[in-house]
Amino acid sequence: MSPVLAQSRAGNFVRSLLIIGLIVTVFRELYLLWFFHTPAWTSRPPEIRYCGEYYQRRDEPPDVSTAEMNRLAGGRVKQVMRSPVLRPIAAYKPAKSCPRYVFAKVGEDRFVVYTFPT
Repeated sequence: MSPVLAQSRAGNFVRSLLIIGLIVTVFRELYLLWFFHTPAWTSRPPEIRYCGEYYQRRDEPPDVSTAEMNRLAGGRVKQVMRSPVLRPIAAYKPAKSCPRYVFAKVGEDRFVVYTFPT
């Protein structure tokens, strides 16, 4: 008999681990859909929340290099958050408290630009 169906202490333990894993997966997905408005398996959300507001993805240019990102930000940028998705999104911002641009890392040297809608 498999441990999942067994009426023993080991079977109960395995069954409880499976149930906890299922609950964590479902609630993680629901949280990401609520916070990022995107499924957990994507690596580029349409919006990034920072400074209490939603930054929306800018259409042009879709991806920028590190040099273009530093030029657009007006200096070096620093990491401000990492989302708990499978392929993590690192959001970077300029030194100002609530910048106009936020950048999400999507590759080794590629970033997506997000801007605060004005």
